[in-house]
Amino acid sequence: MSSIMPSTYLPAAMVTSLVTSFLIMLVLFYIQYLHLHPRASRCWALAYACLVMQQLCHLLGDAQSPVFNLVADVFLSGYICYLWAGTRIFHGVTVFVMPVMLSFAIAVLWLLMTSLTAVHSLWRMLPVYLAAGVVMLGASMTFLRTRNEKHVLGFILLGVLLGFKGAYLAGSPFLQNQPEYLVLGLQASTLLDLAIGMLFLVAALLRQQDDAARMNDNLKQEMEERKNIERLSRDRETLFEKVFQMVPDVLAICREKDGRYLDVNRHWETITGYSREETLGRYSLELNLWIDVSRRAEMLATLRRDGEINNFEGLYRHKLGHAYHVLISGTLFDVGGEPYIAYAMQDISALRKVEQLQEQAERDLQEREKLLSTVFQLVPDTLTITRMTTGEYVDVNRNWEPMSGYTREEAIGHTSNEIQLWEQPEQRDELIRQIQLHGEVRNMQIAFRHKQGYTSNCRVSGSKFETGDETYLLLSSRNIDQELSAETARLHAESLLRENEQKYSTLFQLSPIPLGLVDVETDCIVEVNDVWLKELGYQRQDIVGRTTLDMGIIRQAELRAKFNEDLGREKKIDQLEVRISNQAGEEVIFLLSARLIRMHGKAMCIFSLLNVTRQVQVEQEIREMTAQLEERVRLRTLNLQQANAELAAAMESLRHTQDELVRSEKMAALGSLVAGVAHELNTPIGNSVTVASTLQDQTRDLVRDINDGKLKRSVLDHYLESATTGTALLMRTLGMARELIGSFKQVAVDQSSNHRRQFDLKVALEELIVTLAPMYKNTPYHLVTELAPGIGMDSYPGPLGQIMTNFMTNALTHGFEGRESGEMRLSTQLLPDDQVQIIFADNGIGMTEQIQKRVFDPFFTTKLGQGGSGLGMNIAYNLVTGVLGGEIRLESKPEEGTRFILVIPLQAPQLSSESEKKAG
Repeated sequence: MSSIMPSTYLPAAMVTSLVTSFLIMLVLFYIQYLHLHPRASRCWALAYACLVMQQLCHLLGDAQSPVFNLVADVFLSGYICYLWAGTRIFHGVTVFVMPVMLSFAIAVLWLLMTSLTAVHSLWRMLPVYLAAGVVMLGASMTFLRTRNEKHVLGFILLGVLLGFKGAYLAGSPFLQNQPEYLVLGLQASTLLDLAIGMLFLVAALLRQQDDAARMNDNLKQEMEERKNIERLSRDRETLFEKVFQMVPDVLAICREKDGRYLDVNRHWETITGYSREETLGRYSLELNLWIDVSRRAEMLATLRRDGEINNFEGLYRHKLGHAYHVLISGTLFDVGGEPYIAYAMQDISALRKVEQLQEQAERDLQEREKLLSTVFQLVPDTLTITRMTTGEYVDVNRNWEPMSGYTREEAIGHTSNEIQLWEQPEQRDELIRQIQLHGEVRNMQIAFRHKQGYTSNCRVSGSKFETGDETYLLLSSRNIDQELSAETARLHAESLLRENEQKYSTLFQLSPIPLGLVDVETDCIVEVNDVWLKELGYQRQDIVGRTTLDMGIIRQAELRAKFNEDLGREKKIDQLEVRISNQAGEEVIFLLSARLIRMHGKAMCIFSLLNVTRQVQVEQEIREMTAQLEERVRLRTLNLQQANAELAAAMESLRHTQDELVRSEKMAALGSLVAGVAHELNTPIGNSVTVASTLQDQTRDLVRDINDGKLKRSVLDHYLESATTGTALLMRTLGMARELIGSFKQVAVDQSSNHRRQFDLKVALEELIVTLAPMYKNTPYHLVTELAPGIGMDSYPGPLGQIMTNFMTNALTHGFEGRESGEMRLSTQLLPDDQVQIIFADNGIGMTEQIQKRVFDPFFTTKLGQGGSGLGMNIAYNLVTGVLGGEIRLESKPEEGTRFILVIPLQAPQLSSESEKKAG
């Protein structure tokens, strides 16, 4: 604004107006979000958004700044345009976007030009605000002209408020020079904006309610009309379909663009030979209907030109190949914008030749009747013709009397029920039902009763046909009694054959001696029983199909020739000794017996094998033992004596070697223990030497000062303080060394002797851990202990310590190979029955099943050639199960670690002196 506004009330009024406009904007945007007249609501919301921006420019900007005034006036123009557009959209009046945009552009251009020139603010603002007032009055008149609304009073009130708002906008430039009225005008404008916004909200809600009611009424009316249309459409379709099918002419409907048939009536097949299914989706050229294709093109040209054709004559080709004349009438019509053609056709060939055809038909009919009568009588089956309605016989052929016993005269005019022909009357009902359902029946087996009373079985086929207005049934019957008898005999013979084959097959398979069946002509083995397979170790598929020569049965040519000659002459072979190699390559001796038989027209040889290998071996052994018994006894006695001497020497050497290895293993462990303890003692002893040498130097200095008469009180106090600190440090480090040496002495004594004593398990293991600490102290691995207190034992602590040492050595050497960190865990638990469980575990790489099976074997190691003896785990196993009298169990999985579980008694078993010596 160009004038100076009052500083007391004007800011508050502007803030109030800004907040009010902002709230109304939010409400209108929410109304638009709820889809209540979304286009009008969106325009009104954008109008109030422009109003908010205009008020914000006035509030925050400098009243003397042309830029802020220009931006504020531009937003005012946007406010007017959006409010006017929303009002017209609300009343359903077309909004022309281009004029609105042009007016807005002219206003902006005017404001820009006047801001850049020295035009007075009144003349700069007056055209814009007058135009805004006029547009607002136009929006007011839109609501005031509303006459057909139920809520006309509300719309009139809204129009009046919009008129007041337009008047305020038109006079707003003059209020800028009247500061005393500016605040009142701004407050009045705020109230108008609030009232207009609320009435916009109410108008949108009321219009939405009216629209919903109107839409509901329209929807109901539309649904009712649609139902009527659908009902009428269905009735028309039904009527059209009936008319389409009942018209005596041939009717066809096809697409104009490609000529493909969409529907034909039931007479189509009669005239063309093509069924409805064969026709639909195809066109006349594809069916090869037109003999003269040019006539088809002429017909289509006329149809497309005139829209219809009448009595157009063409020459068609039947499906069977013969030609006939048709008279075609058709029309072109549209459905859904797509052209279709409807044809009506008549076969006029018959009309032209009707008389000739009638005469020819009569002659043909006579000849056909004669021919059919001759064929009817000469057919070898029994033929009958009956009426479908009454079942009376119309005609029967000459085979009727032999089958039924009734003469032709006795049957004609009577029904099958009257002469009691059907053995089972329900079969006649089923036959009639099948014919009515399918039009024919094929090879139905029916029992007929002969006139003399016996029953004959026949295979009956039949179909129905129509002549004039009458429907007849033609049946053909053939006597199958002989076939049934032959079939019954065949089935009985096959059953007996299967029973015999099953019986002999069972005997063949259950025989306790090996049996085989060979095709004499091909020498191929056809079958063997299970005992045969068990004796020679083959699978059935390895035997069947191979020749006896392939299987090594009678390999010698002379013996095979004699075998075949004797078998062909005598038809049998008894107990012929043969040698056959089994699957493992071992030679087995059999007594072969064979019989020559015929099976399925082939010469077959069934043979048995009696295993006499053991019998022959025993006989040979008896003969050899009888001849060489004394010599064998003497030689065996000498061999046994020599073997016993060598075995004793070997056992002594092995025992000595094992003792030496065990002793070496123990000394190596003890040496490792000593080296570790020495390394641990090095620190406290080194600290003690340092303290002692320091005290020695200070004492020497003190003696020199005393001799020189230079002793001072402060020097003496410093010496005494240093001596006190040094002696305390010396005592502490020497105490640590003493405790370490004590633990080492106890462990060393236990591991280097066979001393049995009573001890606390926790104390003994803690002393052992102190001595074993150097093994892992400077490694990335550590030991966690869970030692139960108060477990007293009367046992051998030395072997127990050696076992734990071997476990830790194994974990550090093998368990953590390739690992950058690892954890060992030692735990104890008191068990019932005076037993204790000790578990040593690590989370290392674990062991495979192959290693677990051999881990306790002597001399087994995975570090062969790298310093390992392979006795560590074997010694541990022997000590646990021997000296300590317990048991050891291993649990391990690859990449999941290893657990050694020891269960030992609290009181070790009493050992002999030799065993104690080994334990030590």
